[in-house]
Amino acid sequence: MKRTIQTTIIASLALVCTLALSCSKQSEQTKQEQPGAGARESAATQPVAPKVKVGANLKAKSKSPAAPDTAKQKSQQSSIGKGQLTASTMQPSSFWTEEVDVDDDGVAETSDFLYDAQNGILYTYREDDFACATGGTANGGILEALYADGNKAGKPAGSGWYAVNLNATQCGAKNAGIYGCRFDADGNSTTCGVATINNQTGDIDVVVAQ
Repeated sequence: MKRTIQTTIIASLALVCTLALSCSKQSEQTKQEQPGAGARESAATQPVAPKVKVGANLKAKSKSPAAPDTAKQKSQQSSIGKGQLTASTMQPSSFWTEEVDVDDDGVAETSDFLYDAQNGILYTYREDDFACATGGTANGGILEALYADGNKAGKPAGSGWYAVNLNATQCGAKNAGIYGCRFDADGNSTTCGVATINNQTGDIDVVVAQ
């Protein structure tokens, strides 16, 4: 009888130890997995690019990219924008400034234009308000590019991209830098994220937050 009791006690203690060891391993595994989960959560909560409205007047200009008679500062230039938010062309291109409502807000904005006839891309730059993906608005430079009819890349006319340069405190951005979106011929965003202006292609390279 005593041996049976002893055997039962030993078996019970072994079971308790096994369970304790299993729980300890599980706890350690959970701790090891937490940093990865945190990184995934951090990436998922990264803000996407601000929202910029591509107005009807701007899309119409991409179909007929020429300076109107009322345009000012007409010249030949090979770049447009400011600072890091600058696009360059391979050769001097038609540049002008005009006041036009480019975002359908009912207000004419003073905008710079640069038409790269070789690649069929109309660039425009202005200082204006834009909507943050996290809510609210911010103000800064906005660089846009729209593909014209017969463009070298074979893109639909009126499609293109926009980019803004955010400070670390703007629109909830974790890091300062250029953020942008590609958009289709209807002005709908298709790909957004951290952007790099590619002057070789006239496009932007976008890193999408996972």
